[in-house]
Amino acid sequence: MRGLNILVIDDEPAMVDMVRKILEKDGHKVITAENGLEGLRIFEKALKEQKPFDLVITDLGMPQIGGEEVVTVVKALSPSTSVILLSGWDSQAPLGRKVLAFADLILHKPVTGKELRNTVKRIVEAKPNFEKRSAL
Repeated sequence: MRGLNILVIDDEPAMVDMVRKILEKDGHKVITAENGLEGLRIFEKALKEQKPFDLVITDLGMPQIGGEEVVTVVKALSPSTSVILLSGWDSQAPLGRKVLAFADLILHKPVTGKELRNTVKRIVEAKPNFEKRSAL
């Protein structure tokens, strides 16, 4: 599997650091944002520069702009971009319909390195175009 271009958005520095380290160790390029607003700015800039992200990993509960809005905006701007939603909320808590309709996968915190790697692998396997782009 080639390295993906991944945007990680979370307001918890320890979570961002853990996710970044795991993904970079696996050969992915990781850009981080500490909130939804910053994350969407980075995402939009990358699209304008024609350097889109393959994957966005975003926290659900963040101040200002939460994960539900991040997922909705990312999918509106780039429907082919995969989104993994990280939720620290009770796994029984109801999620909004937009999140369920647009997020590719949902991971509940605390997430382990193995869970994260398996989830990224599932995203890549579901989108064979990731592998085709690496040959270009």
